[in-house]
Amino acid sequence: MWNDEERFNGFVEEGTKGSFMNTTKSKLYLLAIILSFSAIFISCKKDDSPEIPESPGPIITAVGTPTGDITNALVDPSGGTLNSADGKLSITIPAGALSSATNISIHTITNMAPPGLGFGYRLQPEGTTFLIPVQLTFHYDNQLLQQTPEDFLWIVTQAADRSWNAMLQSALDTNANTVTVTTTHFSDWVLGKFIDFTLTPSSSAVPTGNSVQLSVIALGLWVRFSDLAPLIPLSLLGNDDDLTPMTPFGSEWQKFKVKQWTMNGVVAPVSNSQGSLNAFVSGAIYIAPNQIPANNPVAVSVQLDCRNTLGGSLTYYLTSNITVVGDEEYLLVRIDGQEYSYLNDGSTGFFCQLSLSGQLQIIAEMGQGGTQYNVFGLGFDNPSVTTIILNGPTGDNSNLVFFPDAFSSYTMNYEQRTIEADSSCTRIDRYGSATATLTEYSSPGTIARGFFSGTLYEDNSILSSNCNMPIAHSIEGEFVLMVAPE
Repeated sequence: MWNDEERFNGFVEEGTKGSFMNTTKSKLYLLAIILSFSAIFISCKKDDSPEIPESPGPIITAVGTPTGDITNALVDPSGGTLNSADGKLSITIPAGALSSATNISIHTITNMAPPGLGFGYRLQPEGTTFLIPVQLTFHYDNQLLQQTPEDFLWIVTQAADRSWNAMLQSALDTNANTVTVTTTHFSDWVLGKFIDFTLTPSSSAVPTGNSVQLSVIALGLWVRFSDLAPLIPLSLLGNDDDLTPMTPFGSEWQKFKVKQWTMNGVVAPVSNSQGSLNAFVSGAIYIAPNQIPANNPVAVSVQLDCRNTLGGSLTYYLTSNITVVGDEEYLLVRIDGQEYSYLNDGSTGFFCQLSLSGQLQIIAEMGQGGTQYNVFGLGFDNPSVTTIILNGPTGDNSNLVFFPDAFSSYTMNYEQRTIEADSSCTRIDRYGSATATLTEYSSPGTIARGFFSGTLYEDNSILSSNCNMPIAHSIEGEFVLMVAPE
C-alpha cells in the first residue's frame, strides 16, 4: 500500500498540515494486590485471622492537569449548588457552611486516581474548610462505567502531598446513577472503583509458533474502620484462586474467584487451529499456531465470579485480543482501548523510514476499495535506544497523529478554551503529552522495535464556536518494523 510515493508525501504534507514529521497511622488498610503471572489470588479461610503486613506507604501520583473547563459561582452563607461543566459532578453547599460569600469553582482536570473513571475535578478555593459538610454527587452513565459493575464505585480524593485517599462512606444510588459523599474541605476529587481487574496484556501481537503469558491483575482493598484512608499498595502471594476479603464500608462484596479461561469461547485447556491455551488460576499461556488463524485476533478471556455476604453474585469477564502475525513486522495502535492492527496484509499497511533530515517516520493506514482510514503517523528526530518526549512545534518537530477517517483528526496540538465571566472565550494554544520509546534500533535496514503512548485531541467547529474543549483520546501502541534502507 505504501509503494505510492505521491500518497506518502501527500499524507506528510497535507494530512498533518505540516506538523507531522515536524500523606497517625490509619486504622484502615487498603491493599492493592498486584498479582503477576506467578503470584496468584489470596485465600482467607473463615477461621483464619489475616495478618496485616507493614504498610509501604500511600499511593502517590502526579496531580491532574486542567483541561480548561471551569464553572464558578458566588455562594453566600445561605448556601447553593454548583455543577461541573460536563454535568458529572454537583456540589451542594448547605446554609451555614460558609461564614461569608465565597467564589466557588470546579475545574475539570485529568484523572490520575488509581483507578479512576472519567475526569477529575479540582474544587476551589483549595483548602477551603466548611463549617458544615458539603455534599459532592458524581453522576455516571454506561459510557463512563466502561463495563465496571456499579457496586464497585466509590470516591477518592488527592491530598496536598499528592497521596490518594478513599472515601469509604461513598453512597451509591443505582436508581439515580449517582455516588455521593460529604466533606468539609476542597481539593481534587475523582470517581473511581474500589476494586479493579485487568488482564495483561490487554492486547498483543504474537508471531506464529510463539507464545504470550497472560495474568489477572487486581487492585483490591481490605477495610477496617476509618471513613477516610490512604490507598496503600502491597504485593501479596497466595496459593489458590480466591481473593478475600473485599469489603469497603457500605459494601458486602467479599470474594472474587477465577472461574475459567477460554480461547474464542472454548474452555481451557484447548488446542486447535486458533492456537492453544493452558491456564492455571490467575495465569495462562497462549501459544500461536504455525500459521495465521482464520479468526484473527484470537480472544483469550477469563471469567471472575463475585460473591457477597447477602447471597448476591455477579460474573465479570476480562478479554485480551491476541493478533497472530506471520512475520516479525507489525504495528499495533490502541485508541481509547480499541485496537487497530497493521500487518501489511493487503487491507492494512505500514511504512517505516529514516528521512533525509534524520527523522524516524512510521506511517500506517487501513483501506478498502480505494478508501483510506485509521491513518497513523509517528515521527521523531535523531532516533536512538531511548525514550523520546514528543514535543512537536515547541522543539524538534516530533509528532503523533491519527486520522479515523477523511473528516476527523486526532492531533497533539489543541486549544485550551475557557469561558470568562463576561462570556468571552479565552483561547490558549497547548500541546498534548506523548512519548515514544525505542528498545531496539541501530540504522536503516535494521529492525526498529518500541512502543509509544500519549494523549491526542479531536476538535471541530462546533466545539470551538461553543468554547468547549477538544475531545481527549488516549493512544498507545507497539511496533516491530524494518526501517527502509536509505
